[in-house]
Amino acid sequence: MARDDNPSRASATAPGSDPKRALLTQALEAQSAYVPEMRAEIGPASADWTSSKTFWASDAALDDFIAFEQSRYEGVDAKTAGAFIMNDYGYILSATTVPLFVGFGLIPDLSLSSVALKFYTTERRHEGKVYRARRANVRFVERGFQYGHLSDPEDGERFRSEIETHLRPVVDRIHATTRLSRAALWRLAGDAIADRFLDAGRHFGIVETAKAAAMRILKVPGSPLTNRELQYFDVTIFDRHQKEFSATFQQRGGCCRFYCVEGGAYCTTCVLKAPADRDEELRQAVRDQLGIV
Repeated sequence: MARDDNPSRASATAPGSDPKRALLTQALEAQSAYVPEMRAEIGPASADWTSSKTFWASDAALDDFIAFEQSRYEGVDAKTAGAFIMNDYGYILSATTVPLFVGFGLIPDLSLSSVALKFYTTERRHEGKVYRARRANVRFVERGFQYGHLSDPEDGERFRSEIETHLRPVVDRIHATTRLSRAALWRLAGDAIADRFLDAGRHFGIVETAKAAAMRILKVPGSPLTNRELQYFDVTIFDRHQKEFSATFQQRGGCCRFYCVEGGAYCTTCVLKAPADRDEELRQAVRDQLGIV
């Protein structure tokens, strides 16, 4: 059973109720409120849902995913389409799993046969422009949940193991079809997970704990998720009252290849960008957000 020192958990359970079921319900409701565009839920397979195992085994499904990514911009080659797919899928997977672990210590069974997907297309803003994106709601098998705690290294290992179990066949499929290297795909997956840990930590008010847990999970020697470039860092400016103001960002370990498309550019925290240039851009972004001239 999960410990009770997480501030996002209810302080009491109604007499006669199943505390694990109550915690699971609370966690799913919190995730849906936090990331309403991609809901996590539990339930049986149905005609409206596609199991991850079926989806990633389907040549037609993957070809359709590639065609979608290539339709978004001019000049998207096969490798860039592979990077975009992993960006989108990593965003989906992290948005529906990381909040459950960060906020409630829950670790879902992420074997492909235990996860179902319901895809849809939406729009999102990237570097000041609006683009189409593929998103999905995710359905888990209830019996597969483990109950732990964000700060427990063993639970972090369990979470990492489930993520790797899920992504290994995904990475293999994308690599075989697009020829983007497995290492590049794993780096993009790690970026998505690290980004969601940071954001979920802010959301649940435990950002330092979440950052520490992410680094334990994503810096394990021998893990395919591990790369030395991925890290969190702070930039500091002086506000209008000449007081220091610091903001935390994630240094990406992988490259989404957005610079390869027509009209594309390096992302603000791209691993290919010089750190000094990156930091100055981020300082200016923070100034703009605070309204500092």
